[in-house]
Amino acid sequence: MAELRREPVTRMWVVVTNDHPKGPMDYLPFKPPYQPQEAKDPCPFCPGNEGMTPPPTFSLSRQERDWSVRVIPNKFPFFHIEGDFDRRPNGMYDLMEAIGAHEIVVESPEHHQGLATMEPKQIEKILLAYQERLIDLEKDQRFEQFLILKNHPGIFNRHPHSHIMAMPVIPKRIDEEIWGTLDYYQRKERCIFCDIVKEEISMKKRVILETVHFLIFSPFASRYPFEAWIVPKVHSPDFHRITQEEMADLSIGIQSLFHSFLKLLSDPPYSLTFHTSPIQSRFHRPEYHWHIETRLRIGLREGFEWGTGFFVNPTPPEDAAHFLRESG
Repeated sequence: MAELRREPVTRMWVVVTNDHPKGPMDYLPFKPPYQPQEAKDPCPFCPGNEGMTPPPTFSLSRQERDWSVRVIPNKFPFFHIEGDFDRRPNGMYDLMEAIGAHEIVVESPEHHQGLATMEPKQIEKILLAYQERLIDLEKDQRFEQFLILKNHPGIFNRHPHSHIMAMPVIPKRIDEEIWGTLDYYQRKERCIFCDIVKEEISMKKRVILETVHFLIFSPFASRYPFEAWIVPKVHSPDFHRITQEEMADLSIGIQSLFHSFLKLLSDPPYSLTFHTSPIQSRFHRPEYHWHIETRLRIGLREGFEWGTGFFVNPTPPEDAAHFLRESG
């Protein structure tokens, strides 16, 4: 089981896993992060090994071993769907059970695929799997927030996959974005993300790619080298309300962006996350604007960032956008 613990000063929630607690020997010998070795054992995500995983919650397939995308429960979840919250104090601290859902989206039958090399049609299928699962999970009134997260290469398995999480609390990063959005809306009666899209299209300096429905750009105050955002050009708070036409357009934009990363930086490690409005009527924010944030895990100065909350980015976003446009 896992617990949610709230840090009392910043009020940030932290997941503490205690099913398989790690000791010092689990971290030795030290290896550089994000460089998983190819496992000697069979890959549980490859076709023919479906028996090594729990039954799927969603699958695009003609038969059990002829699938294009599978969604399965995570064997070692951050959030577990069974049980009650059991909110309780621990001295001065707040504690609750990490109730939620944690699923893995197996993005392709091919073990060595990636967003840079997939056909847009395959990415569209992944987006459809995300949408279908969020629509289903939204029915559970215990969940307040969805998060879609992908690391490339995967931390423990190189087979292309991503994570869907349904959480009982709103993460600090989303909460900060919502408060910023509401503050801007109260002052100007406009969506700040819509204004950012208009500004970036007008300036053109940081635009990487503009599609029919989406703008892909390096944000003005990029925190990481070659950070990129993908933002719908029409206001929408919820990713899972996306239309089929928008989904097809988004898949082309995603493939183009990551193909540029591949050509420019030799397939760098990256993280990708979807930010979408909290769910349920009591938390939903129609003023919010869903979007995708990507960062490359290169050139990080995590000690300074961790200690101060400041980010140091040695690649100006205008330069990053130029390089990515030219490599496309």
